[in-house]
Amino acid sequence: MSVIDQLEVIDGYFEDNIFYMRGIAGYAIEGRYKAAGLRSMARLIDENEPFSFIIDKEMMVHVPVELNKRIIQELNMIADELEAE
Repeated sequence: MSVIDQLEVIDGYFEDNIFYMRGIAGYAIEGRYKAAGLRSMARLIDENEPFSFIIDKEMMVHVPVELNKRIIQELNMIADELEAE
């Protein structure tokens, strides 16, 4: 089973050594990340504290704290896959 098939909260795809993120928890969040960036993002998330992504001046996405542990896990899974290539 590929990493993409295991993702439940993060949506995106791999291309070369980059992960193109299309969304988190159903919210459209676009970006391209290398393994180090994904690991940095995972370290910033506290499992017990809510967090938000600021998309632009007009949009902020609040992620439910219940998803934090899974998001951290998926960010690290994606980073592992990028480093394996």
